[in-house]
Amino acid sequence: MSDPSLKAFLDSGTSFQGKVSFQGLVRIDGHFSGEVSADGTLVVGETGRVEARLDVGSLVVYGTVIGDIAARERVEVGATGVVEGTVMAPRLQMDEGSRLNAKIQMTGTPMAIPNPQAKAE
Repeated sequence: MSDPSLKAFLDSGTSFQGKVSFQGLVRIDGHFSGEVSADGTLVVGETGRVEARLDVGSLVVYGTVIGDIAARERVEVGATGVVEGTVMAPRLQMDEGSRLNAKIQMTGTPMAIPNPQAKAE
């Protein structure tokens, strides 16, 4: 991540649904559902809830993330963090008190998570 400054912030009490792509750092303290594609870092704050398919550089979770996660660098789950789904990342860090209920694949470079909505050719 070349620019660590905050690029966007979804505050608590807000919700958003759709597809998001970004570079840099984005923080979600509200509710988001959909898809995220990013070269940067996604931070899910303590009040944040993300129900999505994530393809990110890094993910830091203090709130709740439910879905399929592919992180090229790392996934960090803080003491208040909850992750459910599938996690593919070369590095996984969990603080004491965090919760993880996921299928985990740790490789040098995560493969892309298959999109169940994509049609086979």
